[in-house]
Amino acid sequence: MAFRFEKASCVVVGTFNMYILHPQWLVRNKIIDDSIEVGFETNLTQPGFRFRFEKALWNVAPDRLTIETQDPEVDCGKVIADILGRLPHTPLIALGNNTQYHANLSELEVLSQAIRDFPRTESPTPDNKVVQRTFHVGIKRAEQETVNLQIAIKENSIVLACNVHVDVGRCESPNGAAIGAAQRFFDDRVESKLLAHHFLGTAIDHAPNSA
Repeated sequence: MAFRFEKASCVVVGTFNMYILHPQWLVRNKIIDDSIEVGFETNLTQPGFRFRFEKALWNVAPDRLTIETQDPEVDCGKVIADILGRLPHTPLIALGNNTQYHANLSELEVLSQAIRDFPRTESPTPDNKVVQRTFHVGIKRAEQETVNLQIAIKENSIVLACNVHVDVGRCESPNGAAIGAAQRFFDDRVESKLLAHHFLGTAIDHAPNSA
């Protein structure tokens, strides 16, 4: 069994006037349709709130906006890009496109030999037990862009996390750079799959329900 899609997200970090992002503003700016049902949740422990849609969860906080989905067909980056296009003066620092996959432990047999052998799982004392082994590789794609790939071998499963990070705050036009990075949401997923196969030996299921 290959790795299967679990969830994906687009995260933009900056300084937000989060109270602008209310359903009426989103409808007025054609980011969501007025017929869409929206669930609203407040955060009682820290500033922020959530919007729940049928296929996506939005986390809105003073320092970031995150759109997450468990549906591989949802383009979280497009929504972020649409919002940023209507908030051109928002100070931005970074944007990340993320995808997470999972697989059974049997998939360990097809991963690269280096991952299978490192580190050793035998403990020097009987009371200690290795419950997770994590392997990370970072690839510099451009001056302000890094692709991060991480394999976590747990007791009952393997998790592959792919992240494309862009330091938009160091770009000449942070807003434009963030919009461009968000619009590459699906392209970054495809590139991350190819890099994960090259460096880690992972095979990702391309079936329609697991992307």
